[in-house]
Amino acid sequence: MKTKIKLPYGISDFRSLIQQKLYYVDRTNYIEKLESDENSFLFFLRPRRFGKSLLVSTLNYYYGIQYKNEFDSLFGELYAGKNPTESRNSYYVMNLDFTGINTSNIEDVMDGFNDKIKIALIEFNDQYKLLEKNEFDEVLKNVYPSNTFSYYLAKITPKTKQKIMVLIDEYDHFTNEILSFNFTSFADIVSKNGFVRKFYEMIKLYTGKGIIGRFFAAGVTPVTLDSMTSGFNIATNISGKAAFNEMAGFTAAEVKQMVYDLFPGIADAAADTIMKDASAWYNGSLFSPDAETKLYNPAMLLRFIAEINPETFKYPREMVDTNVVSDFSKINNLISIQNRDKNLEAIKTILEMGIYNAKLTQIYSFERDFTVDDFISLLYYNGLLTIKEPLDLDLSFEIPNYVIKEVYWDFFANLLKKNESIDADSQEIKNAVISMANMNDIAPITVIVENILKQLSNRDHIKFDEKYIKLLLFAYISMTKSYYIKSEPETNKKYPDLLFLHTNRFRPKYEHLFDIKYIKKENAGKRDEVRTAGIEQVKGYLASEEIKAISNLRAWLIIFTGDVCSEYIEIAP
Repeated sequence: MKTKIKLPYGISDFRSLIQQKLYYVDRTNYIEKLESDENSFLFFLRPRRFGKSLLVSTLNYYYGIQYKNEFDSLFGELYAGKNPTESRNSYYVMNLDFTGINTSNIEDVMDGFNDKIKIALIEFNDQYKLLEKNEFDEVLKNVYPSNTFSYYLAKITPKTKQKIMVLIDEYDHFTNEILSFNFTSFADIVSKNGFVRKFYEMIKLYTGKGIIGRFFAAGVTPVTLDSMTSGFNIATNISGKAAFNEMAGFTAAEVKQMVYDLFPGIADAAADTIMKDASAWYNGSLFSPDAETKLYNPAMLLRFIAEINPETFKYPREMVDTNVVSDFSKINNLISIQNRDKNLEAIKTILEMGIYNAKLTQIYSFERDFTVDDFISLLYYNGLLTIKEPLDLDLSFEIPNYVIKEVYWDFFANLLKKNESIDADSQEIKNAVISMANMNDIAPITVIVENILKQLSNRDHIKFDEKYIKLLLFAYISMTKSYYIKSEPETNKKYPDLLFLHTNRFRPKYEHLFDIKYIKKENAGKRDEVRTAGIEQVKGYLASEEIKAISNLRAWLIIFTGDVCSEYIEIAP
């Protein structure tokens, strides 16, 4: 059995994708929806590697007048080709991309921004031939971004026969980087007199003059929207509208169809297994409180599907591309924005409870204090949290999938190493997991946790309880990328503290159920009482149908007294 269709992993150019006949999930129906929006000037936010660049590229080929003769070959088999709008191939399209600006030296940021504008203007003028070389060279002499942009548009205004559509990919890329390490410089750049705001004021000016007819900008966060919409207050942020929830990313139905298309003849049972595992690892993103369909991260999903062996259906050894994970590892930078202690406390709540209730920040104004709600919202915009459900006044946020959960556990382990000088030996952890997996011996992992607790016991700011011990077990065992770990918050406390389950890539002899109890040293005399209640609780878990279905499960009650693992008991059903 062979995969007959290639996946477009890492390809964001729409024409290349279509011409190479790569697998494409049709999103061109959203062109019609974008045009039906009451505003023609739109911002669209999604986490990195979520399909935004492909969307921007699709709009470029759909609206650019230079691609008119290619319309049928590019869009003929797609929704937009069968249902074209009157605006197709009717614009001069100007493409701007603000990735790659050097932010290590703040003094160079404006120059980098100006260079990006010049690059866009060079490509635009080469395409549409609106200015002669000598005139265009005069434009390139400008050193201030808004002047460069406005000078060019002023020069071409008498010569344009079509309106301009401005497309911006990663509009906030450089400002997000600056925000994470230099808050003061960020505020200066996006302030009333900052060059970013002045640039968008020029876009507004030329929309008013009828030169710019449409505008679409894609990015990750709204941290610069305050500065932009102050100067460009005709734009609308459509990111949270239910109608556009699925404009980027894949639905479960689309992934299921993808599996059957890419692996022709696959048995339903094998397809169901792939779907179940892919859902746990990559699904879960919701971008509107008024929508219901959760979405797969497309970059993660495509890489996973592309590396499944089409003969054996064996999974790749690594379930996620390290390049993708590195994009999500920005949590280290985000926690340092203004109030690190409060941000860390929010992270701890997320780790312990799996959810956090907060008000979603729509526009960041840095003339007021940066709040915990602002921090939680940044985690959401960066894909580290997603909407669970709407509440009366707030939103409930949760970790979207297992990949992001591992990011949090890695962060927690690194936090112990950096802040508390606690670092467990990675080989020792691997050996402990092997003992769990092959010999049903959990003693080594309890010793590792016990040693960490003893090193932490003199820290007054660390309060031990069952949740903290569970965090340690989850964080260090997840470092081995072996078991699939389910935790209590995911199951509304109907399940034990931790379940260590096999994956397609890791088939241990034993899977494990851990229920953890903690007793303060001064209450050590209550251990018999805690043990008796704990055993009954574990037996209750073992009676559930889902737990019964795990044939090689071993169940454990683990009791810590103070910083010592006082006992662990294997419990039969």
